[in-house]
Amino acid sequence: MTMERGKETTNGSSQGICVIMAGGRGTRFWPLSRRNRPKQLQALSSEKSLLRETYERVAPLVGPARVLVVTSGELAEATARELPELPAENVITEPVGRNTAPCAVLGMGVAGRIDPLAPVALLPADHHIPDGRLFRDQLQKAFSYAAEQPTVVTIGIPAVRPETGYGYLKVSPDDAGKDLRAGISFVEKPDFATAESYVRDGNFFWNSGIFIWNPAWFAESAARHVPAVTRLMAPAIQSFGTASFPDELNSAYADCPADSIDFAVMEKLPGYSMLAAAFRWSDIGSWDAWGDLASSLADGNRGQARLLALDSRDNIVRSTDRLVALLGVDNLIVVDTPDALLVCRKDDAQRIKEIISRLESEGHEELL
Repeated sequence: MTMERGKETTNGSSQGICVIMAGGRGTRFWPLSRRNRPKQLQALSSEKSLLRETYERVAPLVGPARVLVVTSGELAEATARELPELPAENVITEPVGRNTAPCAVLGMGVAGRIDPLAPVALLPADHHIPDGRLFRDQLQKAFSYAAEQPTVVTIGIPAVRPETGYGYLKVSPDDAGKDLRAGISFVEKPDFATAESYVRDGNFFWNSGIFIWNPAWFAESAARHVPAVTRLMAPAIQSFGTASFPDELNSAYADCPADSIDFAVMEKLPGYSMLAAAFRWSDIGSWDAWGDLASSLADGNRGQARLLALDSRDNIVRSTDRLVALLGVDNLIVVDTPDALLVCRKDDAQRIKEIISRLESEGHEELL
């Protein structure tokens, strides 16, 4: 592998690298999302997969050679087929899932092998951001700032309503009106009353999960807060681009602890920088969130289906092959696939993971 020297932007800062984290299972989108075709490989907001959309948002800014995708072993082939422009070595396969801290350390380390001075964006693979040009403009701002400062820039989403399904970013009131604001703390998912108070306060933003790191600051922070992960990943990172890389990855992951980058590192930082998003955003975190983006159907229902609705309103329906007839029901989620049918109340959308747990415990591997 040939290492690239650091590229320069017009303002003199290093061009960034994007690491797309694409190893998740998307369990809240069962029965559509499965192990071999999870949420990020599904077309949920357009005719393209969410992973493909994510790649197409960032590639015009940094180029295919500076996009890395970290995925799981069982998804490696499907991921490579989805992104044929990527150099083969840029699709990095985790042999086993260990949460997001090992993924982040690995991705950041490999990015450093490509360009040790470049700021690096860690990006989820499964978000909906329709305003690609605005996103790239703001990502470039974050790259430029992170290239020069020992910081991490996170994208904050303006909290337009009380939302209990998101974590929040608390920022300094002294920076109100500025592009970049000083971050005070990361806040866990609140109850509804607390979320209402955050919206009134005006100094809380939804945490998008998009982080743009100064590479030296990440290395220092990871070494301090996840030293075992950093130590175990070091030989694999050093071997990137050689024939020994897969074996070194297997060795690293065999004993690697499972840590979340949010809990293990981000929440322990003395501070951070926040850039308020100017673009539209959804994490499409559940079927009810997908329903907000889906097409309108008859009688106030939403989704993608051939629907006959009688005295039935505010339902979310997804089906491709069959007519779905609803009679006298409201506020349901109905998802029809060839081998499984989901019916639940909207209020229970976050509980779909319980179905996965039950299927696993009963050995129904063919439905996972």
